[in-house]
Amino acid sequence: MEIYKQDFLKIFKNNFNFGIVETEMGTAVKMPPKEAFIYSSVTGAGYLENPTYQFTPKGLMKLFYNAFSYKFVSGIFDNGVLKNTPYILSQAKHHLFESDKYVVPVEFESEEELNNILREKFDYIKDRENYIIQRIETSKQGNGMEPFMEYLAGEYFRHLGFIVESQIPLAHAIGSPDFAGYGLNEIITKISSYGYLPNEGFHMIELALIRNFKHGTRAEHNNVTHNFIVGEAKTGNSVMTKQLEKYLNTGLFDQGFEIHPSKTKPSKDYFGLITLDINYKIKITLPETKYVAEDSLSQKEYIDWLGNYIKFYLIANFTNDELKKFYFEVKNRKMNKESDLVSFVLELEIEEILEKIKSL
Repeated sequence: MEIYKQDFLKIFKNNFNFGIVETEMGTAVKMPPKEAFIYSSVTGAGYLENPTYQFTPKGLMKLFYNAFSYKFVSGIFDNGVLKNTPYILSQAKHHLFESDKYVVPVEFESEEELNNILREKFDYIKDRENYIIQRIETSKQGNGMEPFMEYLAGEYFRHLGFIVESQIPLAHAIGSPDFAGYGLNEIITKISSYGYLPNEGFHMIELALIRNFKHGTRAEHNNVTHNFIVGEAKTGNSVMTKQLEKYLNTGLFDQGFEIHPSKTKPSKDYFGLITLDINYKIKITLPETKYVAEDSLSQKEYIDWLGNYIKFYLIANFTNDELKKFYFEVKNRKMNKESDLVSFVLELEIEEILEKIKSL
């Protein structure tokens, strides 16, 4: 099954509580601004600020090149300075976190066709920046919908109590897994106790959104077993064995999942499967056997690194001036270079950062 416009709408109707509404741009999925920002960050669907270049935070919410490392990639930080945080973006683009958004699936064969479709309607649409365009590229095998499948995997597992992430940093020689879920109950409990994150689990980038949506509602957390999962998404073909085995060979993950909209069974009995059934419901098949890693890295060290990784996302709630002030309050000296920032965050406890966010 390839995902077209009608399939897209049926998937949302049968799996989520978002409304399906008629708009000036066509049938759309109505989302609150926070959920829409997460959707855009994962899928690359763009806000209709411009008919030719739609804005998306996808790629801007990244922190590091690799796991076990604190070398910044250009994203949230740029040369050790906060740059593309949700709070900073919201100062220039107020619409991002104001009012509901409308995700509109648009089928097209070429970029020229898409530009023509959007230009025809752009000047006549009210509040056009509240529309998010989900590209369905019918000229591509699989319609270019792999990121959408990553989103579905993330939504499913975050509601089971996992911290979830797409396009995760791992290692250049291994690649970037399309999806991962972390069963880190202790950390989730610490953060949710502040009432900032209303979901049972959460997307990693939600940690950087706390300031924008500070008055969350506290919710019960579904404790999950200490389990790390990894996934590879495809829509154009169903071959993903080699890449998924490469991720599992690190020994950092307990289970690996193939993610495909119409695959009926896993390729290997040690793979799980995330797919859609005939009613467009998300369907999960768990692995039957455990994969035995060949080149096992330390999962304990990975957990320690993830704890620090989470701190850097929390730090993204500050402005640069606030971060410098925080540093001075703790260190009694000025922050002069990137290494000062890194060592400072590594020394902080998660609770210290959460308490500081309260005062912002």
